[in-house]
Amino acid sequence: MSEDAQTGNLREVLRSCLRGIDPVDVPITNPLGTATIALAHPQQFACMHEITRRAFAEYDGKLNPPSPAVTITLDELTEQMAEGGGVIAYVGDLPVGSALFRLRPDHLYIGRLSVLPPMRGRGIASAILDYMEIIAAAAGLGEMRLGTRVSMERNIALYERHGYVITSEQPHPATAGPDKVVWMARRFK
Repeated sequence: MSEDAQTGNLREVLRSCLRGIDPVDVPITNPLGTATIALAHPQQFACMHEITRRAFAEYDGKLNPPSPAVTITLDELTEQMAEGGGVIAYVGDLPVGSALFRLRPDHLYIGRLSVLPPMRGRGIASAILDYMEIIAAAAGLGEMRLGTRVSMERNIALYERHGYVITSEQPHPATAGPDKVVWMARRFK
């Protein structure tokens, strides 16, 4: 089977699996409240684009090479979303977090997990990760994977608290600098 045909089959499986996934309300802290985590719809992609850019802006000028999350265009994000989908988090009517995902034959890949800086430390990123597990389980997958840079220690700590383990570390593909990419996985089946 060609790679295009396999990708098309995975997308159809994903669309079928996602039909039954409802939004979830989760408690958050600082102050106490509730966040709603839901699958993103195409009309929300521009909002996800803005969340991603604002969440990664703190790394602008600090990462070598710069994170593409800061410079990604809406068209590029939409193209990435076509390979899977996205999740968006709201507190009341305010969109505060997002992530994208891609279905692979043996795992769910999570990318661009983003929470607006003023909303961090409230459990929103954790709720998004938990929601990704619902998506992976609905697709019949027992593993989730993601990557982050070694220099992003808070991200690594968050993922480790959620049971992710480092599976490999490699030089960043776009630089010969000191920063490396850490690949992490979590099996839950």
